[in-house]
Amino acid sequence: MTVLLEKRRLIVSPGLAPAQLREEDQFGRPQHADVDLTIGLVNNMPDAALQATERQFMRLLRQAAGDIRIDFHCFSLPSVHRAQTAKWRVDRQYTDIADLDRLHIDGLIVTGAEPNAATLPEEPFWQELTGIVDWAKTNTRSTIWSCLAAHAAVLHLDGIERRRLDTKCSGIYDCCKVAEHWLTHDIASPLRVSHSRLNELRAHDLSARGYQLLTHSPECGVDIFARQLRSQFIFFQGHPEYEALSL
Repeated sequence: MTVLLEKRRLIVSPGLAPAQLREEDQFGRPQHADVDLTIGLVNNMPDAALQATERQFMRLLRQAAGDIRIDFHCFSLPSVHRAQTAKWRVDRQYTDIADLDRLHIDGLIVTGAEPNAATLPEEPFWQELTGIVDWAKTNTRSTIWSCLAAHAAVLHLDGIERRRLDTKCSGIYDCCKVAEHWLTHDIASPLRVSHSRLNELRAHDLSARGYQLLTHSPECGVDIFARQLRSQFIFFQGHPEYEALSL
């Protein structure tokens, strides 16, 4: 596959990247190339995971896309606090979130952020994040909401509150298919998926509001679920993008 980037850069991580970049991990914009899909990553992960998250989702896109050519853009919400080094990276190498409309995004991936407030609506990024939820409903073919972003999206859309766990859910769990869906049609079951969270969305609460549960684990609960709006929304409580050292 061909991955085109708005700004020429390397996707690396000080903590998790190999010592030397492979050729396939170096991305730049060719002078002449047609684009089949435009994908955006709204990367709100903490500074320490910022670059690793870019690389992890890029890897998944590369593995899944085959011959599809992708124009890939990274964004970050301005309200997510960053230290100077990470802010410099976002300012220099990310696309301005205000350019979402201009780019005609086909698919969007929205990650979680580091929680700081007692409730999601009290988070400093709440208004910006829910604005992305409203925008994505009518301006994307499909959007993935990951971890805290999934919790925020269902709270905003349907008032579904996440619930605090007694102990943190952290580890790799066997998650089994519980419904037939195009997303899970050809995958093996169970899937081994990383989870790392202090809260959960419960199966009954989601089903009662019209969400389709796709994968589930007896140990960690709901894994992947979906909701068809004008855009196909896919939600991850886990982190299928994580690498071996991420947890």
